[in-house]
Amino acid sequence: MGRRRTVREEIDVLEREGTLTHTQAATLRDAPHWSIEANELFAYLGGLIAAIGVTWLTIALVEDTSPVGIAIGMLVAGVVIGVGARLLHRPQSWRARLAEALAVVAIGLIAGSLGIFLNESGLASEHAATIVTALCVLLGVAFAKKTQFAATIVLVIATQILVASLIGTLNLEDSRVAALLFAASGAALIAAGMSGIGFPLSARVVGTASYVLGTFTFGVMRDGLGASIGALALALVLFAVSTKLLQLEVIVGGAIVVTLTTSLLVTRIIDNQAVQGLAIVVIGIGMVVAASALNKRRKIS
Repeated sequence: MGRRRTVREEIDVLEREGTLTHTQAATLRDAPHWSIEANELFAYLGGLIAAIGVTWLTIALVEDTSPVGIAIGMLVAGVVIGVGARLLHRPQSWRARLAEALAVVAIGLIAGSLGIFLNESGLASEHAATIVTALCVLLGVAFAKKTQFAATIVLVIATQILVASLIGTLNLEDSRVAALLFAASGAALIAAGMSGIGFPLSARVVGTASYVLGTFTFGVMRDGLGASIGALALALVLFAVSTKLLQLEVIVGGAIVVTLTTSLLVTRIIDNQAVQGLAIVVIGIGMVVAASALNKRRKIS
């Protein structure tokens, strides 16, 4: 499979073919990747300040009460902000984005209150967090393609907290399974980021970071070649996938984790530091030579 053309290259081709005029092509080249008006930024800031004010006021009113009272206050604040977001929402308008930002705050408050309620009812904090974040993940999955960014942000945050709470619930803190769970959640977020959801960049960035962290942790948690080879294999999978997706954040993450796990494997095999460095250099040069040979073969064929 040959290299895919960039947007600018596609525009150049369309211009040469006469599909686009010179003026149209120039307009597309100069168009910004994204745009936002100053009044919209002020609206976001105002909405955020108002949401913080409602939360602050509610918590202040129940400051000297029990955890259940605080949970009730958080629930009330979340519902108020959520209703305000719904009333503010207007399709195809900046108000829709502001409403989504407020909705994220509302969901956070309601989820936090639910967690306190479950904990106060006798459920362990890890179990309560698992239940609440699992519900948030389901909510994010259900609405990720229907919102511009709110559901995706909820999905991304909840996924990471869910993995951490599962590790605590199952007592996996010192297990390689914990590392694999983070890598698996990262892979799931990367896949979600390529599926047409709103704000997919956040899912890919956090997913890549989670995959890199989980993969490298898997390799260093135990001594021995087996873990290092397994970590390198997982790293190569990410890098191979990144060459197909052609998303910069995934490519960078794949390159970093392959470099780290390659270095880890070399240090496990070779004791001498100078020889370790030489071996890593040879591996890097070998990869460059192999890539150049493959590129030449593709051009010939």
